[in-house]
Amino acid sequence: MYDAFWLGLTFGGWLSLFMGSLIFLSLRQNPLIWINDAPPDVRKRVGPVDKKTKRQQKIWGLIMLSGVALLFGVLTWLLRHQSPWIVFFASYVCFQTFNLFDALVIDLGLVIFRPSWAFPKDLGDSPTYRDPRWHLKNWLTGVVMGVPFAFVVAVLCWIAARFLG
Repeated sequence: MYDAFWLGLTFGGWLSLFMGSLIFLSLRQNPLIWINDAPPDVRKRVGPVDKKTKRQQKIWGLIMLSGVALLFGVLTWLLRHQSPWIVFFASYVCFQTFNLFDALVIDLGLVIFRPSWAFPKDLGDSPTYRDPRWHLKNWLTGVVMGVPFAFVVAVLCWIAARFLG
């Protein structure tokens, strides 16, 4: 269990570095890529996004999904001879490491420094963006949603280990 914790923490650090870099780059390209993660009042003010933004969302989403799948694939491959509960635990630790990084570094960084390039034009003034409760709620949602995510990863690993030996 001790090794699974450190392995999950290490992979969580890599996941944080990977996702943090992609989030930064995608925000620099077009902050509207992340409009679906914005507070409801901001989404309402923006309305539907254009085709170019939808295409960018799909491209960045595919890159992120591929990287996340690769990271969790390697993590679970390293734990393939462990019980599914160990894989679940390591996957949860990995996910929560990124969840905490997202809350403390990405969200808090955006709230404190409010770089103009990270917000849709004329929408960085939303009081919800600066409300710590909004970010706390998102972090807590991640804590809860990490359980089914880690469970799915553990089940998929167990199935793959049975077929791949």
